[in-house]
Amino acid sequence: MGRSWDYYNEIAHLYDSQYEEPYWKLYHTITERLIERLIKQHNIPSPLNVLDLGSGTGFWMEYFVERGDRVTCLEPSKNMIEVIQIKAEALEKSVSIIEGISEKIPRENETFDLVNAQGDVFSYSLDPKESAKESLRVLKPGGLLVGSVDNLYAFLNDTVSTGDFDAFTKIEEEKKTEIGNSELSKRTFETHLFSPEDLQLLLTQTGFEDIEIAGKIIFGPYEEETLIEEMDEIAEIEEQYCFKKELMGKSEHLHFSARKPFYKQLTHRKAFFN
Repeated sequence: MGRSWDYYNEIAHLYDSQYEEPYWKLYHTITERLIERLIKQHNIPSPLNVLDLGSGTGFWMEYFVERGDRVTCLEPSKNMIEVIQIKAEALEKSVSIIEGISEKIPRENETFDLVNAQGDVFSYSLDPKESAKESLRVLKPGGLLVGSVDNLYAFLNDTVSTGDFDAFTKIEEEKKTEIGNSELSKRTFETHLFSPEDLQLLLTQTGFEDIEIAGKIIFGPYEEETLIEEMDEIAEIEEQYCFKKELMGKSEHLHFSARKPFYKQLTHRKAFFN
């Protein structure tokens, strides 16, 4: 079992083709709606200075660039970076691209308005706690963190529903498992699995506040034809119900957002712990 970026280095030229199905179109539509909701809710003026963690092939880089934001991509896979560069050139926009990992972000303190950690970056991180700490460090006071992780309960559901009770027990105890796509690569890597409670605790202990957690996707399974024809209406319903705790356990992924406290709050927190 290797590192996540070794796996993605091998499948970089095939990566985007995995997300052409209507299901992923819905997933991305919901995510976009939640990001826009978050930015509006906290009244952060555009253009934003965005750090796109684990940028992959640059899907979210394109989204933020098209919004008019300034984007820095951080990606550990060299081959994925090549794809990002091609897309950035096609957009004819200046995008900063860095080879690196989320546990050690090569940027100064308080640089970014928003850190985007989509694609389950914290799950695939070697050290999710360190990735969260680094995200907090590079955010400006009042800056926003938004992203996704793999949902522990969805993985438990998959194992128990197929009668694989040994796998169920192992995942329940370790809260991590081995993943990959055998059709694309023989490589695998480890993902850290989070329950909503685990995710809340991680973000709180790191020092974030105004934490929100949602499920993606909570309804379904959907028929492809229905998704294609009714995408916007389904996305609206998913957004409306995704924050309900009773429905999160069914979703494959957990969406999260949080805010870095302002200076006065940080000073108070430091005084409290001293």
